[in-house]
Amino acid sequence: MTRLSLEALRSVPYFSSLDAAAFADITRHCAIREYAAQELMMGHTDETRDVLFLLQGLARVSLYSADGQRVGFRDIAAGTIVGELSAIDGLPRSASVECVEPCVAAVMRQPHFLAAIAQHPQFTMAVLRHLTGQMRSLTTRVFEFSTMAVRQRLRAELLRMAEKAAKGQGHATLSPAPTHAEIASRISTHREAVTREFAWLDAQGLVVKEGRALKIPSLAKLRQLVEEDWAE
Repeated sequence: MTRLSLEALRSVPYFSSLDAAAFADITRHCAIREYAAQELMMGHTDETRDVLFLLQGLARVSLYSADGQRVGFRDIAAGTIVGELSAIDGLPRSASVECVEPCVAAVMRQPHFLAAIAQHPQFTMAVLRHLTGQMRSLTTRVFEFSTMAVRQRLRAELLRMAEKAAKGQGHATLSPAPTHAEIASRISTHREAVTREFAWLDAQGLVVKEGRALKIPSLAKLRQLVEEDWAE
């Protein structure tokens, strides 16, 4: 593994807190792999058990219905783990992961991943924090699907995407902007409904489309709108 690859791994939260010995012990079992845009990293029901740590790029977790309708769950950015569920429980892949853009990942085989969990408490805690975060996110989304109208679900999803892209700033730019069809798949609705709601957000100055990017000028205003939705 090259020095640049090791530096990239060190920046991943699952490895950043490890001491030198633990870092060397775990990362020696990682292989660097490159993926092209639109390439499938793993497919739904695949029997593979590898765990991937995304170092560069953006990937998307989705499921497809029998008639081809895509349901999007989340985007995976650099620093995120994927494939850990099948590695832990030994069951087939629960969703597909496709590269939105060219990606680079560190791939770890299941036995080495389980050994790292068993032998390195700091690594274990990082994985547990990730799983806990996914559970909290799932709880929130189930609540939104059960109680909120489309416009409210759209605002909440847009705020999540914006906060992730903002990196602590009061504004955010999503580039490339998610398509209306992509957002519709994430909030369980159709593209036309998303288009109508975006027209309203644009008229209010809450979103601005610039080329292939979508800008959210004020996270505070969007957050206030979402908080009002939750209070209804």
